[in-house]
Amino acid sequence: MTESVAAQKPTLPPSLKKLIEALHGEYHYKPADIARVLRESHVQEEDLKPWMDFNHADRDGYGRKLVYKSPYFEVMVMSWKPGDFSAIHDHGHTQWGAVKIFGPAEHATFRVEDDRIYTLARWRVKPGDIVGVGHSLIHQMGNPEKEQSFISLHVYGDFQKRNSITGDARIFDVDRGEIQRVDGGVFYHLSADAIQSVEKGPYGDFPTQLRNRMEKIRRWEKIGGHEKEISEMKARAFHSAHLKELRQTLDIQLDEHGHALNSSYWKMLNTEMIVAAECQKEDSAEAGEDKFHKYAELYDELIGRTSLNSFIADYLDWLSRKHGLDFQEMRMISLGCGTGLVEAYMMEHYQIPKEQMYGIDISEAMVHEAGKRMNADVGDVLTLDPEIDTWDLAYSGLNVFQYLDFRRIQEAIEKTAAIVKPGGYFIGDFITPDHIRWYPNVMSSGNGRVISLRTPSLVEQEGRIFQESEITNVSFLNGEMEVHYSGKHKRFLPPIHRIRKYFEEAFGSEVHLYDAKSLEEIPEWADSCASTRYVVLARKQ
Repeated sequence: MTESVAAQKPTLPPSLKKLIEALHGEYHYKPADIARVLRESHVQEEDLKPWMDFNHADRDGYGRKLVYKSPYFEVMVMSWKPGDFSAIHDHGHTQWGAVKIFGPAEHATFRVEDDRIYTLARWRVKPGDIVGVGHSLIHQMGNPEKEQSFISLHVYGDFQKRNSITGDARIFDVDRGEIQRVDGGVFYHLSADAIQSVEKGPYGDFPTQLRNRMEKIRRWEKIGGHEKEISEMKARAFHSAHLKELRQTLDIQLDEHGHALNSSYWKMLNTEMIVAAECQKEDSAEAGEDKFHKYAELYDELIGRTSLNSFIADYLDWLSRKHGLDFQEMRMISLGCGTGLVEAYMMEHYQIPKEQMYGIDISEAMVHEAGKRMNADVGDVLTLDPEIDTWDLAYSGLNVFQYLDFRRIQEAIEKTAAIVKPGGYFIGDFITPDHIRWYPNVMSSGNGRVISLRTPSLVEQEGRIFQESEITNVSFLNGEMEVHYSGKHKRFLPPIHRIRKYFEEAFGSEVHLYDAKSLEEIPEWADSCASTRYVVLARKQ
């Protein structure tokens, strides 16, 4: 060990001594070897406190302290404040190494192909995880947390002696199509004297460029005094031209049914879009608004008209003919009326007087939109009271009942039956427990200018099954790209026979269930139907 010199601190804790002793040898390691050595050395966060640097300059993407240096390897500690991120980079001369992370970091990997750079995956790292580092690794690491800071331990090595193992590292500016060569920290917005040279590099694909622009904006905001650069970068990041780029990306990543072909890529794409949505949200101060505020504005383009034209109008017409329902003569209440699009269609198509149509919805934003078409108020199906009013027809479209508290769905059906007059009807559609087999990852408006990215999953809660969908909507209706993260929406998936039973008991008569698209009646023994949507028709005794 006579060739080596300790940096920063002359006395190393036992765990770091064990690590460094294990690294001395032939120096022909692989990343997996270093990951093993890191695990076996049992270095703890407490051991690294002398090298923490959470007071680093805002211009720096993270704190960077050298712990130990030999001609063949370097050991460093990086300190990550909330929002700290490296630029996209490699590790210079490094041939082998590993990183042990002591916090909830975000990590992304990239590949260069045909003068383009693509994000392979982006994921959250669990505290204590170890990530291998090889010469071909191009990656990005950062702290996505709002409040929590953490540190990471880095080992970088080469097969031959070097003055700087991580020297001549490449920073990929995927927005400019440049590579910056550096010998120090791989930060955004480096000063000219910190860059050794600049050369032509790959441009990023759509999600890679979008995220890189968001990180540039964030770093400028931390540094301060760059309002012009921030404004210009936001204009580029959300330009209307990205509609074509997004569509090209989706065409490659989806099958003919709109399902994602690569789950890792799909997760990464959604992560980048959510970060973009957060950036726009901060600008527009949406934080205090009704969570349906932006969704309500897009609802008709994205969901309402598509659903009305593809199955709702058909089943309403078919049921009215088959069961002799004269909607024009009925007083109707719509439970979960949304924007009132379906109700407006019914009033026009069946010539229902406006005073005979009334709707309620729990979202004030939805009711605001619905009020432009019909009489509507903010209301909850669970507070319906027959002492206030009763109706000839209760309608509920797009599986509204399945968004209710699952413990109270039977109660909601009973409340609905109570406000329906004897001889009156309920019509509503629901989704089957296997609806996820149809559910696409992308839905688009008829004009193609609103795109909804959807990630469904099945979750269990108290022995019940739910379909949870994480939704990000991208709109080009106003020209520029507007990204709105709608969060996760959970729908209860009760067995079909249970829904049938609840309606039979509440309405006191036989209940008919039909496939919402084929309109074939669903037998009592069936667990699903072809379209994964079904319509309930119940008549009150």
